[in-house]
Amino acid sequence: MDDEAAGGMIDDRPAFLATVLDQSHDCIKLLSLDAVIRYVNRQGALAIGVASPRDLVGRPYLARWPADLHPAVNDALDAARAGGLGRFTGCRPRPDGLPGWWDVTVSPVRAATGDITHIATIARDKTAEVMEHDRVQAISLEMRHRLKNAMTIASGIVTLSAAGRPDVAEFAQEIVARLGHLASVQSAILDPASDGSLVRIVPALIQAYGERTALDFGALPDVRLGQQALQALALSFGELATNSLKYGALRHGGRVRIDGVPRDGMVEITWREETRFGAARPDGQGLHLIERLIRTAGGGFRREVDPDGMRATIVLPVI
Repeated sequence: MDDEAAGGMIDDRPAFLATVLDQSHDCIKLLSLDAVIRYVNRQGALAIGVASPRDLVGRPYLARWPADLHPAVNDALDAARAGGLGRFTGCRPRPDGLPGWWDVTVSPVRAATGDITHIATIARDKTAEVMEHDRVQAISLEMRHRLKNAMTIASGIVTLSAAGRPDVAEFAQEIVARLGHLASVQSAILDPASDGSLVRIVPALIQAYGERTALDFGALPDVRLGQQALQALALSFGELATNSLKYGALRHGGRVRIDGVPRDGMVEITWREETRFGAARPDGQGLHLIERLIRTAGGGFRREVDPDGMRATIVLPVI
């Protein structure tokens, strides 16, 4: 297109604006103040299976949504009529019959005088996001189910192995109790309904790995963590406790101290061990894994070892 033709199109401002809006993947509608559709872009028509945007012009906007969403739609329209910004999220069938989810922003359109003459709605398709969320929820439920089964099987094996052997009965009971506690904690962490309370989760996690008498809890801030941060924290404590049982304080009868402080929308959790670790060892895969998991959750991890102890610092975002 030459400059002269382009200039002519821009001079025809309504047609040019309509052409621009047709390039959007969002569903854009212009409504009268009584919520009758006056304009629809191409995507807005395709999203509901209408051949031409003209087929929607003159129809009531409210009729495009299921009856159970009408109160939310009307509230958003009223907000725009009053000069504010309205918003609602809703589900309606797509042309293929499957559910489609939309995040809709509703705003006033003003004339040069400042008077509100129309209402604009912009609907963004969030179906893929909702479906991914549902998929993650289903995976989380399956993980909790499998974890519970695995812990139950492990407890059963320990119990059967100790049957008729009084010399190991007490030890077997302790293992079964610890497995049960660990299963409960992990299930709670994977539960999307968990409140993510740090002061509840941290002591429960640690008691599943070490003797309570070997643990000192300092101050823990009353903050909440999101699901991703909670899972990263659980795996981090699992790795730190495993290393401590193999090389550190929990093996040699030393102390482990855990405390935390809030810092600018984050929480800094410190794990300290007072024990002689001996010669330095290269960090294993487990520590590299938890470092990556914590970074993915928006936090940070560092570990410092000297001949007389170890200090690990975990930083995670709070909600």
